[in-house]
Amino acid sequence: TTMTTATDGRWHPGIGDPTVVGWVTVAAYAIATVICVMCHRNEVEATQRRFWAGMAVVMLLLGINKQLDLQTWFTQLGRDFALEQGWYARRRAVQVLFIVWLFLLAVVGWGWLRVRLHVLDKYAKWAAFGLLLLTVFVIVRATSFHHVDKLIGIRFDNVSVNAALELSGICLVCLAALSRLRFSKK
Repeated sequence: TTMTTATDGRWHPGIGDPTVVGWVTVAAYAIATVICVMCHRNEVEATQRRFWAGMAVVMLLLGINKQLDLQTWFTQLGRDFALEQGWYARRRAVQVLFIVWLFLLAVVGWGWLRVRLHVLDKYAKWAAFGLLLLTVFVIVRATSFHHVDKLIGIRFDNVSVNAALELSGICLVCLAALSRLRFSKK
């Protein structure tokens, strides 16, 4: 349960994940943001600079989202819309279609990134892949599909699959950016 979801089950502004793992995740986003800014400042080529600046902004926004729990707000809006339109009882089919659509969008997005970012080095491509994984993860989490929630809610020693997946995407971005910084100093 998050502090942003009140007893009425509705989203309210507040701290979304006040747990140790939640704050570690926010810290990881902050570290990723700083490392991406360092890559941006270290780059000479304009396309590379824009890429790392964009990564820094997105990582910052995802970190803010982590504690504002905006995907819960998004889920609430979807639920309200489904109730208002009279198809809430059939929401599972919509959720499945949404996840299938999301998967296809991710495949197309990865293909687009590969073509669009072909001028970038391998470090930027790995960071983009990490960001793509994070984006898909956040959107799938926002669908609040019960079976997916149960799967990613499984815990191993106080760390949920949910947290492990999110931290893995952040770590991929960090490792790519750190590798880029290390390579550029040679």
